[in-house]
Amino acid sequence: MPLDPEKSVADHRAIAARYDHSTRRTNGVRLAAIAALGLQPGETVLNVGCGSGFSFAAILAAIGPRGVLLAFDHSEDLLAIARRHIAAAGWNNVVLLQARAERVDFRPEMTRRGIAPPSALLFSYVHDVMQSEGAIDNLLAQAAPRARVAITSTKLWPRAWWPLCLPVNAYLYQTHERYITNRDENFDRPWAKLARHLAPFDVRVRWPGWRYVACGRVKDTLIK
Repeated sequence: MPLDPEKSVADHRAIAARYDHSTRRTNGVRLAAIAALGLQPGETVLNVGCGSGFSFAAILAAIGPRGVLLAFDHSEDLLAIARRHIAAAGWNNVVLLQARAERVDFRPEMTRRGIAPPSALLFSYVHDVMQSEGAIDNLLAQAAPRARVAITSTKLWPRAWWPLCLPVNAYLYQTHERYITNRDENFDRPWAKLARHLAPFDVRVRWPGWRYVACGRVKDTLIK
């Protein structure tokens, strides 16, 4: 099942109005991933595939008004919600772009505004992005040396948890149909491709066994 950006855009358009409600059960692990970054005031943070902007408040609270949040998504429908959050909160240190992960480029804006490269990157529920080598290469090339990375999303239960893994994984496969276009690739280890670029790297599986938080640092020499 290859990546299908057009399907993803259409799927997110269909669920945008109820997206925040539908994803509310993941709020805890998403906040845990942000906490794992250990953000400091004044940092630049890259929110990969920011969706409706759920992570903005926690990130901006940590980096403060001197920090900068770079965020993007390929769904204009979700970005419309994110923009409403930004306007309602009065945040003026968010740079928001609409683009695919393989093509997004914050460097012109960073240069124009004198923004430091991101020292922390959040990959929160962006399975499709993490299966694209082109996306990974593009995003890490814009990061500061040894930038910190936190990852969270859904993973399948391991086969070792037989036979309970069968109904659980069938449930996960079905319920993520409109959130992931290539569930056949690394759904058991979503971090696999990104982890090759990080050292050290650590994965902590969380209850109920299909959520996790993974952390690492961008290697000094990126894998090509």
